[in-house]
Amino acid sequence: MIRVTFLGTSAACPTVRRNVSAISVQREGELMLFDCGEGTQRQMMRYGTGFSIWAVFITHMHADHFVGVTGMLRTMALQGRSEPLLLACPVSGRRVLADAVHLGFDRLSFPVEIREMRPGDRVPRDGYDVCAFRVDHGMPALGYVLREADRRGRFDVERARAWPTISE
Repeated sequence: MIRVTFLGTSAACPTVRRNVSAISVQREGELMLFDCGEGTQRQMMRYGTGFSIWAVFITHMHADHFVGVTGMLRTMALQGRSEPLLLACPVSGRRVLADAVHLGFDRLSFPVEIREMRPGDRVPRDGYDVCAFRVDHGMPALGYVLREADRRGRFDVERARAWPTISE
């Protein structure tokens, strides 16, 4: 099952009722974020998503899409996180994200991998991939799609035989 939580849907500035960009996606117990604008960690607390994120996928390098990373990492470190975290971003975003990761930290308690993505790149997971595709935004920008692996269906022959047939 997939659970999508819109943590922020505002544009460049938050409003009284809407935070800037962030979407939480939970797939069979795995949690990931798409964008992490300012205040995302508070929204995660508000909506009960938790912080057990394996990856954050940044769509583009405007501040309202990634500046929440620093505070979120701090909270994760204070909570004793040790699991690695992937930060995926468009090409040319590595330096900016590296600065955000190290802002205010001597050293994090967990490894952070920053991976620049290009259209067509994918991050494989058990049963699905997260694939990047190009979007037009006046700067390097990506969209992401969860592509499920084929699953073997379950067909119950006995139940099918018990169904009434439709005659013409």
